[in-house]
Amino acid sequence: MSVQQASRQLEITISETLYQWLSREAERRAQNVSHVVQTMLERYAQQFDLTRTRTWELCGAFTVTEPEPEHFVDLDETGTPITNYAEHVDDVLYKGA
Repeated sequence: MSVQQASRQLEITISETLYQWLSREAERRAQNVSHVVQTMLERYAQQFDLTRTRTWELCGAFTVTEPEPEHFVDLDETGTPITNYAEHVDDVLYKGA
């Protein structure tokens, strides 16, 4: 059994200086430039945990004492309102802007 991932295309514009460096690096690795860029992006992305972003941390740092009805979900065992503000953080912080 084999699992194949869907391939996606990404087009980027880079300076001639950076392209020359990438070309030399690709040649050194006996790879093409696009593979070197893909490898670099994958390694860079591994540094991030999407569930530990600054926004995620801020969402857990504040308590909403009187939530707006549209964001009220339930009450926890202590009677504290449970909201879904974290799911709509951009709308709440920036009012949809």
